[in-house]
Amino acid sequence: MAAQAQTSRVAKLNEREILDRPAFREALAEVADRLGRPQREAAAYAAKCLEEMAVHPEERQLDRVTRLARFMIRRSYDPVLDINSERLAQLKSLAERHPLIFLWSHKSYLDGFVFLQTLYEHDFRPQPLSFAGINMNFPVFGSLAKRSGGIFLRRSFRDDDIYRLVFRHYIDYLVERRLPLSWAIEGTRSRTGKLNPPKLGLIQWVVDACRRTGSEDALLVPVSISFDQIAEIDDHAAMQQGLPKRKESLSWFIGYIRGMQASTGRIYVRFAEPLSLSEEVHLTERLFDDDDPAERIRVQKLAFEVCSRIERATPINATDLVTLALMGASGRSLTEAEIRTQTAAVIELAAAQELPRTRTLEREAGEGLAATLAALTRTRLLEAYGGGAEPVWRIAPGKEFAAAYYRNTIIHYFLAGAFAEVALARADIGAATDRRAALRDAVLALRDLLKFEFFFRRKEAFADEAAAFLDARYPGWQHAGDPFADRPPLFGHGILRSFIEAYRVLAEVLLRAAGSGDDERLMDDCLAIGREMLLRGGIGSETALSKPLFTNAVRLARHRGLIGGADMADRDTRERFAAETAVLTGALARLQRRYDHAIGGTMAGEKQA
Repeated sequence: MAAQAQTSRVAKLNEREILDRPAFREALAEVADRLGRPQREAAAYAAKCLEEMAVHPEERQLDRVTRLARFMIRRSYDPVLDINSERLAQLKSLAERHPLIFLWSHKSYLDGFVFLQTLYEHDFRPQPLSFAGINMNFPVFGSLAKRSGGIFLRRSFRDDDIYRLVFRHYIDYLVERRLPLSWAIEGTRSRTGKLNPPKLGLIQWVVDACRRTGSEDALLVPVSISFDQIAEIDDHAAMQQGLPKRKESLSWFIGYIRGMQASTGRIYVRFAEPLSLSEEVHLTERLFDDDDPAERIRVQKLAFEVCSRIERATPINATDLVTLALMGASGRSLTEAEIRTQTAAVIELAAAQELPRTRTLEREAGEGLAATLAALTRTRLLEAYGGGAEPVWRIAPGKEFAAAYYRNTIIHYFLAGAFAEVALARADIGAATDRRAALRDAVLALRDLLKFEFFFRRKEAFADEAAAFLDARYPGWQHAGDPFADRPPLFGHGILRSFIEAYRVLAEVLLRAAGSGDDERLMDDCLAIGREMLLRGGIGSETALSKPLFTNAVRLARHRGLIGGADMADRDTRERFAAETAVLTGALARLQRRYDHAIGGTMAGEKQA
């Protein structure tokens, strides 16, 4: 394989030999007997399954796909991808000694093309084989993808024993050849902008194969792929609001390419520090047990560490920063100077913490902010008004979900500070004798409420980070008085409003005795009652009415035993949950008032009063 890796862009495969291996034939016979299927029929179905998933990459076809990728990227983006090339050069060297498994974030249909283009342009050999859902195996595209290294898998095959057997041996076949592999760790595109929880199935299969084939030296490579703006943002917004996902097809794909017309900035690819399987999972000689809880927890921790490294590698860009500032304004317009003040404060915090930023962030959010705002206005993400004393900007009507999406791509960097501000704004914290202890409890309670939303640091470390943020930004916050009197809130309300208000909506649904149905019914109830609460002022954020957020809220409610019967014990528990979310929405309102006052947003009459 070493010689092949140096000379050929594509792997040379002959997967049909799997069917003739004694171990496979013996295992297939056992499965057929257990299922009561004739041996010949089982063998024919196994061959069909293998043909469905197998690939025969050709360098000519790989060249065609990379030309297609380049064409698509140039329709909407800067043709030069922004890549941390030094790390990729290190990975090319590591690939000579280790099998590499690339796990990338998934924001757009373009991600796979971007990843392929990145490695192709940097002459990575052989090109990684990439796993994808079989929904992308539609006419013309599917054939081209398979002949350039795309492996299409069924979305679910847990109950198909023969398919599972074939896939296990196919994975072994690829891993024992120490071929580079890749796939989106989230399994599907993020609808909200923040990283989704990892899909563990494929990671478990590959870890299993590494153990069986003696490839314990494999390295997992986290990859962050991010965009100034993404082409299908309106689709993501529609799906958040409960509309169905559009079915992939050749006509859909052509329409997708045609729709990529507006200039939407740059694409950023960041390769994070790789993880060694042997060090992280402590592989042993025994076979991986898919149902072993201890083993599943180890693999889950491994996957979460990959996701954490992807987050920590994602650079903050100007679109993310501007939307963060304007989401904090809660629908109101801001001047260029006001937006610059807000973004400068976040950039200062990011610089102090040495967070990754795009190479042009300081310029695009500083002296070049006017050009940034103009670009975001051209793509209709922002709306400008220039008929007054000076121009002002706001999130364009109907684009709130899009703006929240971009904001969410970077909020993981600022969670501790946001949690600290929301906790500090609670009425009960101000009355506490020991504000530091009360703050810690409030931060951890909010962390527990949103435990299914984010990848958190350990409790004590997270609480310490929250307190350190307050110490730096609001000196004296532990003493009596208004902690926001001298410095306004930075971003607590702007970051967490969507999430907290979504949970507030679910609490109201449960109080109305709705919460006894299945999850889909709960989603419908949350969307309907949430709309009523928004219209009546019970919540203030359109982006709280998000199906993905309600999904995580329902998951928490089931975890806490809030969903089930309608007896009085359940009622009492639901009322406590409602009270908890009400306290937090009250804290958000206080932060918003302080923020509005600080940027001169109160009405003249209120100022005089």
